[in-house]
Amino acid sequence: EGAGVLRSARSLTDAAARLEALPADFAHKAAEPGVETWENANLHLVARVLVAAALRRAETRGCHWREDHPDRNDADWARHLVVTHGPDARTLDVRTTATTAFPPTAVPPVATAVTKEKP
Repeated sequence: EGAGVLRSARSLTDAAARLEALPADFAHKAAEPGVETWENANLHLVARVLVAAALRRAETRGCHWREDHPDRNDADWARHLVVTHGPDARTLDVRTTATTAFPPTAVPPVATAVTKEKP
């Protein structure tokens, strides 16, 4: 709610506040490690990233309509948004790229197993 196709700064701010309040609402429940817990954590993170990025992009683009910014603005927003965890791993840092090119991504090295042939 508040981050669907029709959005505004107010609806996105309200959605962000509700998402931030979720961990506090469920603090009384012990999280059991398992697939359901991990899926819920991932869904919560994706929802927070979506809302943070939508709040940052003050324009209408594609099928996502900002009611408070109804026009597309290529001069300022023909860029990508990059969202990363803040230093405390709880906050999100949202920034725009300097160009329309996709930002480079760091690919972690792939671990390879060393096997020994049996004599």
